[in-house]
Amino acid sequence: MEAEVPQPISNLPSRWGGLTTGQLGWLAVAGAVPLACFRLHLGLAPLVTLSAPWASIAAALGFGLRHGRRLDVYLLDAILFRLQPHRFSHPDSVAQVGGYRWVDQGPSSRGPLPWNAAPAAGTGP
Repeated sequence: MEAEVPQPISNLPSRWGGLTTGQLGWLAVAGAVPLACFRLHLGLAPLVTLSAPWASIAAALGFGLRHGRRLDVYLLDAILFRLQPHRFSHPDSVAQVGGYRWVDQGPSSRGPLPWNAAPAAGTGP
């Protein structure tokens, strides 16, 4: 009876030196500006001056991690969180602010919020 020895399974592709497709994509982005400078026959100084910040930012986004997550995904989530609306209001409070013509300005049919309601007689301290 022969048993197979379990082998460790890695999610990284071995064909490209252990780089993921996201890392390879960021390396391609990092190489875009130096390649453009080289094709335009710019000198060494503009090549280094234009390429160094671009390549370092692309390398940081491609290989950087923050709290165990890829840095590009982390920054994308931060941008999307910043773009979301963060102000919530009860329909009764909108009438006080005004300027919102698509919100019903009349009294709310649901009544006041539970924490704004007057306490019942005989309850509380």
